[in-house]
Amino acid sequence: MTLTRRQFLGAAAGTAALAGLSACSDVHSGGGGAASSTDLPSVSQSAAGSGSAGSTASAGAKASPTAKLSGTVSFAFWGGSTGETAGFTYAKKKFEAANPGTTIEFQVSPYDGFFSGIDRGIQTGKAPDTFRVDYTTIAKYSSRGLLLDMSPYFTTAETQAFLPALWDAVKSNGVPYGVPHQTDTTCIVYDTKAFETAGITSVPDRLEDAWTWEEFADVAAKLRKTLPAAKFPFAYDWTKAGAFRWLSWLYQAGGTLLTPDLKKAAIPSDAATKALDFTKSFFTNKWVPSTGTIKTSQYSDNFFLSQTVPMSFVGDFLVPEIADPKAGYKGDWAATFMPRDKAAAADLGGNAIVARKDSSNPDLAAAWLKFLVQEDAMRYFCEQAIELPTLQSLASAELKYAFRPDVVSVCAKQATTISDTIVKESTVPAFSSINTVLGDQLELAFHDQSTEQTLAALAAAVDKALTS
Repeated sequence: MTLTRRQFLGAAAGTAALAGLSACSDVHSGGGGAASSTDLPSVSQSAAGSGSAGSTASAGAKASPTAKLSGTVSFAFWGGSTGETAGFTYAKKKFEAANPGTTIEFQVSPYDGFFSGIDRGIQTGKAPDTFRVDYTTIAKYSSRGLLLDMSPYFTTAETQAFLPALWDAVKSNGVPYGVPHQTDTTCIVYDTKAFETAGITSVPDRLEDAWTWEEFADVAAKLRKTLPAAKFPFAYDWTKAGAFRWLSWLYQAGGTLLTPDLKKAAIPSDAATKALDFTKSFFTNKWVPSTGTIKTSQYSDNFFLSQTVPMSFVGDFLVPEIADPKAGYKGDWAATFMPRDKAAAADLGGNAIVARKDSSNPDLAAAWLKFLVQEDAMRYFCEQAIELPTLQSLASAELKYAFRPDVVSVCAKQATTISDTIVKESTVPAFSSINTVLGDQLELAFHDQSTEQTLAALAAAVDKALTS
């Protein structure tokens, strides 16, 4: 399967960083769940790189180390899919074999509480040497001078091997504080027989033919008529820390969350009102389960796997779970694109790998990070975990995905709908806090709080987060 993402990701380069939230525990995507940066210690502004146009370290100075690597570094990541674990284990074995005398020590924990654990470790001096972090959370650590500057470990040519927007995703003030490991995004999966029963005979197979909001509403209404009361047309992947995914509707409506200078909320607005009214109608029309709100225990794929819904918005990293021969979806299913209004838009998730600045073995930590994003290790990880690569050489390559490459193809094409505005807004340092208040207000809106009140409260909370 060929991934056709180069055009978008190249265009999103420059000062913009790549928007994204991570695939998390129980193989569900979530991000912005980290604790407030006020919980963390910080170093001086100069150490953090604040106000600097770039690194003071010599670029590429340590790209080819002459000294033999030795020792142990710890690597923390949240427990996810079998494919992700297989990918990391593969890289660990290869790295240790290539560097005798080195050990990579895995520390695996659930996503819920993962970053709280990292924060406690930083405060007590017991944090892992290296750890996984979603793109929207990395600024929480880099802005406080807690991460290792990777500039000395990459030559200019090596940095240019990455898709530009993804390399920008790990930068703060022009300094790379990690490596971009993978990306993921959302698409729609659906039960083909349920669609046939509802008389839905045409499903978009090209991005440019994606349903309009009106067409999507018609699909949902047709499904509603043919389903029993205990079942619903679809579920959306905004559960818990996935609240930010509601923003796709805002962007599709032609709106933005922030002003162009990223300093204030751009809501209330006509687009925000339209997006919120439309998504609130999912509940009033009984298109989604009443429990399918933000603060629920069930994710969109759970509703699909239990056949409570015949259609669901899911991340590509969930494909192995849905396609599993034993525990996966019972029935024929396929994938299509997210709907569009004035524009097409979707979230683009993914994770970086970072190292602590005060690691006792920074060169070994940096070597591990660099190894993870070499072509062989990245290819294997993405193929097993069903995720999208960050290297240009792999972005247009034929990857042998372990499950449903046809579905991954849909997700890869959907990823091209991330605009530069989405990229910039989703990577402001305050995004974790914004995601929290977004979830709080959406939950209230989906339980009958007025649209006007919701947007006003959200705007005030966003402004506060941006100035905190």
